[in-house]
Amino acid sequence: MHPPYVAIVANGRLISISLPPQQLKLDMNAANSIASETGDFKPARYAFPDAQVPQSLLSHLTGIYGYDRRRDVPIVSSGGDWVIAEYFRAGSHIPVSRFQLLGKQVQRQEQLDQAGKTVKIIEVGWARASSMGDSDGSELSALDEHPAWIRVFKVLPGKKRQLIALAWRKTRFTSAPDTYDEPKDGELAYGLPNGVAKWHTMPEFARAENIDLDARSLAGNPRRM
Repeated sequence: MHPPYVAIVANGRLISISLPPQQLKLDMNAANSIASETGDFKPARYAFPDAQVPQSLLSHLTGIYGYDRRRDVPIVSSGGDWVIAEYFRAGSHIPVSRFQLLGKQVQRQEQLDQAGKTVKIIEVGWARASSMGDSDGSELSALDEHPAWIRVFKVLPGKKRQLIALAWRKTRFTSAPDTYDEPKDGELAYGLPNGVAKWHTMPEFARAENIDLDARSLAGNPRRM
């Protein structure tokens, strides 16, 4: 009988494991429990970038809870690299960071409070500066004079979004870009929704708003809001 997981091990260590999420159901939450076309939950993939996890845990999987861990869930069945990725501290079932990734491309970053509630959302990808939704490419043919590359939203009661900061292009596109055509820093201005520039560079903007464009917090040492 096959075990209910697929694991990668090396030198007595568990490197990663993919399994039905119900096997580690205490890590499931509304944002990371994605249903498949057949109604089942999509598999969860665990990795341990900042922990030494013994292979012996394969005989009692809930022991994984005792380690810092990254948890990825594919968004669609055909997109194994398109995921919701979260980082959990050892002994906790509340994520300290959450991203939507396509490969290494950050599409969305959610900043979470101590209870795991989303308090700020960073959307990455070309969109109208006034757009309040995801950067899904649906508006690229109608981008305005100063389209936004990054939009930072505060999450209000009722899950409403309030735009509080953004990085926008200084000039209009002559033709519609792909959603994730990454600009040069010098092509952007960084500031407030009223059009006032506040920061001079991307690193300065990212530090001020705790933006993690490389999803480094998924490798350990994530910061809560």
